[in-house]
Amino acid sequence: MPPPLLQGPVHTLLKPPPPPPLLLLLHLLITLLPTTTSHTSSTTSPPPLSTSLSQWQSARATYYAASDPRDSVGGACGYGDLVKAGYGMATVALSESMFERGQICGACFQIKCVDDLRWCIPGTSIIVSVTNFCAPNYGLTSDDGGKCNPPNKHFVLPIESFEKIAIWKAANMPIQYK
Repeated sequence: MPPPLLQGPVHTLLKPPPPPPLLLLLHLLITLLPTTTSHTSSTTSPPPLSTSLSQWQSARATYYAASDPRDSVGGACGYGDLVKAGYGMATVALSESMFERGQICGACFQIKCVDDLRWCIPGTSIIVSVTNFCAPNYGLTSDDGGKCNPPNKHFVLPIESFEKIAIWKAANMPIQYK
């Protein structure tokens, strides 16, 4: 005679918990990513994917404070209402040297504040999705106000995200990203 099926509170405690929705989404994205070959030429080659994803790189970050809820709608990537689309405030606009003419839309970055003990919140990092473009200001030099001018690597975050890694008074912070 076969053993009886396990049921009851002990059996339910032994079941693994379901994976979090974000983990399922990341797994789905990874498994569905197409493997294609580019047929365009480039004068520079990007670093190997395995090293660029695992190594921290330097950049700077600022924030914006939306004065009107409509300010969080839209963006250069065309996602519409970011809250309704599921992004919430975990979004970022990238400078021209990083935006890749929109090819990077939807990419995720882990960001942490560095090198400023006064303003950084130690041991914290955030994950954000690219939803917008930070336009250059060629009326200012790259080192004097033109934060999104080439060759600067710059992230512009909603204040709600910025305040998870730094004190808002910090304004233009050194960060690392991967």
